[in-house]
Amino acid sequence: MQPLAEVILTRPWHWGIAVIGDPTADVPTDFNGQMVATGHNVVTLNVRHAQDIAAERFEGDWDWATATIHLRSLVGEDITDRQVLCNTVISTPDETVSLGDADGMLVIPAPSVRTRLIVTTDEIDLTGLEKVWADLVAVED
Repeated sequence: MQPLAEVILTRPWHWGIAVIGDPTADVPTDFNGQMVATGHNVVTLNVRHAQDIAAERFEGDWDWATATIHLRSLVGEDITDRQVLCNTVISTPDETVSLGDADGMLVIPAPSVRTRLIVTTDEIDLTGLEKVWADLVAVED
């Protein structure tokens, strides 16, 4: 399926979380043993923490662990064998969705003013997700 928009973001997550949704919303942090915390128009992912490796200093810098998030705006739901971690509807009145953390945010077009956010993964690691797909699908009224 050809996405309307797609961002693949691989980077260190120094806070151990990635936030998807309304950047002005209160960020949910109560995971209750799950990998995703849901809030009002926003979800928080428990991703692999940047310091989750046995790093050695190299030329004054750290070798950071990374996590990858595939954020896609789609015409319809993608059929996948990946495990569904979250399937919720968020309000996107500006028809945009943000992805990031306290270190920075990216903005991607949302397909509608109400958007289904479906979060999936290949593998769950209790220390944090290493690879995640977050699909945005228009909700028809």
